[in-house]
Amino acid sequence: MNPVRNKQNIRIITDPVRNYQISHIISNGVNKYKVIILVLFLLGSLNAQMTWTQATTNAGWSARDRHTSVVFDNKMWVMGGFDASGDRRNDVWYSSNGVTWTRATAHAGWSARDVHTSVVFDNKMWVMGGIDGSWRNDVWYSTDGVNWTQATASAGWSARGYHTSVVFDNKMWVLAGFDVSDLRNDVWYSSDGINWTCATANAGWSARELHTSVVFDNKMWVISGIDGNWRNDVWYSSDGINWTCATANAGWSGRCCHTSVVFDNKMWVIGGWDASGRRNDVWYSSDGVNWTQTTANAGWSARTEHTSVVFDNKMWVMGGFDSSPKNDVWYSTGLGIEDNRQTLAANRFSLNAEPNPIRNQTAIHYSLPVDNKVTLSIYDISGKTVKTLVNEHKKPGDYIVKWDGKDKYNHRVTDGIYFYTFETPKQKFTKKLIYTR
Repeated sequence: MNPVRNKQNIRIITDPVRNYQISHIISNGVNKYKVIILVLFLLGSLNAQMTWTQATTNAGWSARDRHTSVVFDNKMWVMGGFDASGDRRNDVWYSSNGVTWTRATAHAGWSARDVHTSVVFDNKMWVMGGIDGSWRNDVWYSTDGVNWTQATASAGWSARGYHTSVVFDNKMWVLAGFDVSDLRNDVWYSSDGINWTCATANAGWSARELHTSVVFDNKMWVISGIDGNWRNDVWYSSDGINWTCATANAGWSGRCCHTSVVFDNKMWVIGGWDASGRRNDVWYSSDGVNWTQTTANAGWSARTEHTSVVFDNKMWVMGGFDSSPKNDVWYSTGLGIEDNRQTLAANRFSLNAEPNPIRNQTAIHYSLPVDNKVTLSIYDISGKTVKTLVNEHKKPGDYIVKWDGKDKYNHRVTDGIYFYTFETPKQKFTKKLIYTR
């Protein structure tokens, strides 16, 4: 994949709507599915449940993507980005609940920009690099989101965007990205934001951009991105110099423009963009090697260039691009392991499929406590809709819908893992089905 640039040599993020042309071939081995099916069958009826709730459809800040978000002073913050008007922003907003947002400043000290990074370090919020019409390597900080101080106009690392930043070992780190000339795989650190040291000019992982980085298990991690190809590799380091590949091929598809957080003692990969399009799947791992999909279709629309943070014991997804810039805010309390028959009891909904695994036909049972618009659909493991079983308003009550293992074209599906998703305008629940003949 070659970078796309305008006449000013500024890199443009593109996707299928933005005329990015790609091809993708998906192949799945039957033997692989049979192994997965056997393991999951032995686990019985225990399923991983994840529910996403919409905090607001329209936050105070303008719809945008390529922004940054941090948690600071017991608030979530949104900074800069590229909004629906086609302008870069340097406004700063905060919220203590994800619903009500307050503007700290309409024009921060740093120039309006996107594809920058932000961290919290030394009791300050920091903004580093990005694009404001030119590539930047300036570093700024603030203790209140209103007043910003420039630590340096020119950090040691080359001016760049699409990089990542983390805080580790009492230092701020800048990892990879795209500078004015090429993709990078260098790693830099600083204990004051002014003086920067190159840990390595050539990390073990390939030069890349649009990846994510987190700190987990006392290590820094680099996850996925683009190096000319879609990547789904995962790397870690305890010093920034020596890097180890946890896996060259994680369970999720190669992608970029996703987000990653650490929550519930796990690393999470959330949404993004792969060779087939935008994604709204969610995956987790406790070791970086083995990854589990909690949902193929989260409550929020498939999107890229969003932000995610952990706040108030929840994971949050904010803004992004799903064919247009967004300013919605969603949260999840994460993963719960529970018996199918008790699933969603706390929400007064119930959802269950019997039998599961299935050979010929299964009956999906659901209970609806209030009158609502209901959609019930089957998805394959790639997130593609296999068949929509229900799409109408329903009165309160108990319902049974049968699925005969056929897609919307009345073709029998192949053996494998599928998901059934129950959705109302405010909530969305996904559970796993195993189909084997």
